[in-house]
Amino acid sequence: MKRILILLLGFFILALPNLVSAGCADVSRATGYYVQGAHDIIVYSRMTPLAYISLFQCNVNADSNIQFTKAYLCDTDSLIIDGDLCPILTIRTSRVPD
Repeated sequence: MKRILILLLGFFILALPNLVSAGCADVSRATGYYVQGAHDIIVYSRMTPLAYISLFQCNVNADSNIQFTKAYLCDTDSLIIDGDLCPILTIRTSRVPD
């Protein structure tokens, strides 16, 4: 029984950072964006990708009006797409998918 508790505690300690960490990105230098699919946006500064944003329950297309609510966005924030508040599902800066 003690061994099981130790294993569970170890798993909890290893998993905790992944549960509480939020993806964030500084989009204050954004000069443009590219819409990829119906829910994904790649934010650029000149030709360099800054962030890959996936939206929750919002559709976006190439001619959508996209407004950032803050200069530093996390996956707990929202964007304004065509006048509607759209929650961010995930945001990543390390690697933008092909």
